[in-house]
Amino acid sequence: MNLSAHNDILSIRNGHLYIDDCDTVELANRFGTPLFVVSETKLVDNLKKYSTAFEKHWPEGRVRVMAAIKANPITAVRRVLTREGAGCDTFGAGELELALRGGVPTEDIAVNGSIKTPAIIRRAIELGIHVILDSPRELDYCEQEAEKLGKKAAIVLRLKPFLEDLDDPSDFFPSRLIRDMTQTVKYGIPTSEMLPMIPKIKDSKWVELVGVHTHSGRHSKKAVFWQSLVRNYVKLIKQISDGMGNGWIPHIISIGGGFAAEHDIESRVAVTDYETPSVEEFAEITTTAFRDSMHANGLSTEGIIFEVEPGRALHNETGIHLTRVHVVKHETANIDRRWLETDTSEVFLSVGSLNVEPAFRYVVANKADRSVAYKVDIVGITCNYECLAEQAPVPETASGDIIGFLNTGSYIEVYGCNFNVLPRPGTVLVKGDQAEMVKAHETLAQVFSRDIVPDRLKDI
Repeated sequence: MNLSAHNDILSIRNGHLYIDDCDTVELANRFGTPLFVVSETKLVDNLKKYSTAFEKHWPEGRVRVMAAIKANPITAVRRVLTREGAGCDTFGAGELELALRGGVPTEDIAVNGSIKTPAIIRRAIELGIHVILDSPRELDYCEQEAEKLGKKAAIVLRLKPFLEDLDDPSDFFPSRLIRDMTQTVKYGIPTSEMLPMIPKIKDSKWVELVGVHTHSGRHSKKAVFWQSLVRNYVKLIKQISDGMGNGWIPHIISIGGGFAAEHDIESRVAVTDYETPSVEEFAEITTTAFRDSMHANGLSTEGIIFEVEPGRALHNETGIHLTRVHVVKHETANIDRRWLETDTSEVFLSVGSLNVEPAFRYVVANKADRSVAYKVDIVGITCNYECLAEQAPVPETASGDIIGFLNTGSYIEVYGCNFNVLPRPGTVLVKGDQAEMVKAHETLAQVFSRDIVPDRLKDI
């Protein structure tokens, strides 16, 4: 396997798979399996690519990389990003708590998400964090809580641009158009409800409109999508500016996320098999479209903070997942079929029960330089069908071998659940030849810790 085509932090040394300078077989033996492994080196490199590229193409003001916590919500991972200067977009009270535990400066945090409670809005106002409104009701909450505190709330409107000039299908869901999906998705203030909010915001003593936000997600890598998104976004900004009067322009502009990872080997997106723009190209396309559209509408761009929210693009290729083969089966009576039974599961890898094409590239980590001997079904540990890779070519394998699933750094570990009452895997952070546990393996005691047995059932 040409590992460099999948991930440049992986290598084969003395027949073993390495991540950074760590032997994955040694990691599996030392920390136990199943196990997630994250490379700090790759994470920092990815972040620097975004900050450098966007700063180059946006000289008008500050660039703020608002790393999406949801992609990999582990405190130590977040602290690495904080150390490197990244802000964060938080969706809900849990992600806000993680941002604070992760040491993110409050001016670099955004409170986002649907169905915000007065409590989270109050906490944001107290801490001086701007609130991204997802509905008119949240404007009422902001006014009420700000008045109670005697402190003005900084608010941002989450907009839903209508991409009227775009007819492309979505990479995420190819049977539907991007234009339709960006309107039918739940998040964002419906335009018909957003525009009537402007007079109220303008007249309010307790809120200050500091910016606008949009997020469409991983629908396309094509320039025409990003250009359409930004152009139609600015049309809404112009309407808001006209309504606010006095030459209002946003202090903060967020174009959200949805950028593809470098190699775009993605388990949660249906279509990835076309050219992936570089981060430099994404930066040039989006900033140029925004600048040109603002100027065409008579709006200044000077001093605007330009925010981007990469999630999968930052994290996807930072991680791998290690699992141990426990049982090898071989049927010859009725069919010729081999199975490798592993200690991981579809519920840890966020995939379906039958993967005719492997959801992830894989390497037999302790035999990484050996030739293919036969095909096997790599299967998981639960009572589900869970064929993680059907008829996958492998070298000759045995109990105790380690399999590494590649590019599992984003939106994978976070979806893990306790099906069959399985404790969830832990995570190790590696940097060079150093490896440290940053999320412990869950124990059975922790799995049962939320159960409550009523007194009437305790004597049974």
